[in-house]
Amino acid sequence: ILSERDGTLKYFTKYDAKEPKLVIKVDTINATFQPEKIGNPNGLQITFLKDYSTRNIFVYHESGKEIVDWFNSIRAVQLHYLKVAF
Repeated sequence: ILSERDGTLKYFTKYDAKEPKLVIKVDTINATFQPEKIGNPNGLQITFLKDYSTRNIFVYHESGKEIVDWFNSIRAVQLHYLKVAF
């Protein structure tokens, strides 16, 4: 769940999970298209810092438009965060 208000991305490993596995601050996120690494033309790599280490989450979707929307949403929340923070 991407929250513009909180400036976070909440990562769940199960659809019905009550609590997220991770809560990632958007100011530590870098999202890049990585179809070769994932083996899917609609692959997205989300890189972030956790406990002074770089971590990655790889996601994909059947629809290219959907994955581009995810990417643009992350960027929009980051821009909002920067506008508010500075």
